[in-house]
Amino acid sequence: MWDAIKSMKKEGLLSLATFASVFSSYVIANRVQEAVMTFDVMDQYGCPRDIVALNMLLSAICRDGKTAKAKEFLSIAKDKIRPDADSYAILLEGSEKEGDVATARQIFAEMVIEIGWDPANVPAYDSFLTTLLKGPDGMREAMKFFDTMKDRRCYPGLKFFKVALEDCVKKGDARGGGLLWDAMVGRNGFRLDTEMYNSMIALHCYVKDNDAAKRLLDEMVYNGAFPDSQTYNVLFQFFIKSRRLREASPVFIEMIKNECVPNHANCSSAVRIYMDSGDPSMAIKVWKCMIKHYDSDLEETGNLMVVGLRDVNMVSEAVKYAEDMIDRGIKLNSSTLSKLKQSLSKAGKAFVYDELLRKWKTH
Repeated sequence: MWDAIKSMKKEGLLSLATFASVFSSYVIANRVQEAVMTFDVMDQYGCPRDIVALNMLLSAICRDGKTAKAKEFLSIAKDKIRPDADSYAILLEGSEKEGDVATARQIFAEMVIEIGWDPANVPAYDSFLTTLLKGPDGMREAMKFFDTMKDRRCYPGLKFFKVALEDCVKKGDARGGGLLWDAMVGRNGFRLDTEMYNSMIALHCYVKDNDAAKRLLDEMVYNGAFPDSQTYNVLFQFFIKSRRLREASPVFIEMIKNECVPNHANCSSAVRIYMDSGDPSMAIKVWKCMIKHYDSDLEETGNLMVVGLRDVNMVSEAVKYAEDMIDRGIKLNSSTLSKLKQSLSKAGKAFVYDELLRKWKTH
């Protein structure tokens, strides 16, 4: 390899990219010391041993999961080359990938001493706080450091907020989620996306704060984030399960209008609860959506709806959807047929039942 480098030097072809490749080759071969020695002699080959080269070496070492070695090297090299924000961002990103909270704390403390606080150093703050979340008391410690950063007008990036919000959702920590959200909203250059809105909506639903969840749905479009299937499904599930059907119905209608589909479980629950609550019209709308988008596991919900329609004296509608089920190959239970027979016979429409039975037998 060095013969090739000497030859490239003679021809004037050496560059920083060449040495970056050499650094990576040595590190991958578990020969970190030789990568460091290469850095020490690169100026003899016409390439400056400056901060750019230093950061390339740090990056090569950290990419291979050896952040502790990179930190050790920097502690020596900084006597001759002053590290910059990128140097520490590289080390902190390495600690994040390795989940090394203790090393991340040491690097962060050293960074503050060496280069101070800098609002532009977002990648370093982002990686550091994201790493802290992996610790035993992650959220509390991360928020403590976050408050310290905020006092100095320094903020992490989108990655930390997303991971932290997701952690709040998993733990049902509405207070922590609210503090994070308030810190993000209104910040210049910080755009809340659909994924973050989904996390916050899910958190409000978890703690049964339906007004806040609905308010977020209404405001997200104005902030450039658009609801997706997950947004609507989380809200729809929450409203259906809590039997807040006045809120559930507009969400369903808006969902369909925006070409988002309720998941299978939500459809099944909605049909059952709408029927139980005396709203067969909405149950039918959900059923139509269900058979349009799903072609399996429809038997239980279909039979439930047909029997439900029959029970509220909507026998003709019950027969209509029973026939449609048969035509679609969805099994109509014999118990459902028996109940339809009772109602049709009582109404003097045994011939309708006979036709339905004939269809049932031939399918």
